[in-house]
Amino acid sequence: MLTLTQIHEGIVKELKRIGELVNEIAVAGDESAHAEAAYKAKFAQARLASRALGRDKVTVGQVDDEATDMTADEHLAYLIANNKLMTCREALRASQARLDGLRTLSTSFRQAGG
Repeated sequence: MLTLTQIHEGIVKELKRIGELVNEIAVAGDESAHAEAAYKAKFAQARLASRALGRDKVTVGQVDDEATDMTADEHLAYLIANNKLMTCREALRASQARLDGLRTLSTSFRQAGG
């Protein structure tokens, strides 16, 4: 059984973790935005380069396929950065849920006279 002291220590720990996660989300958000911008710019450049080859009867699908192939590394970096951001957000939600639970326990404990 948890004591009120342990509950309060858990609250302090979760508050600290939430602060850390907020900072991680800010960094991950910046990284995700930069990775997305780099990928989209590189993809557009690759499409333009593919079109500039002057070939006859090249479909839009072929141009997109070539651009996708030429930007695979940037796309992977973007997906990884985006996943990191989503993971940080999920960790924040989990930490907030734990904090809410601990606060509820604390309130119940005090109301029960503990």
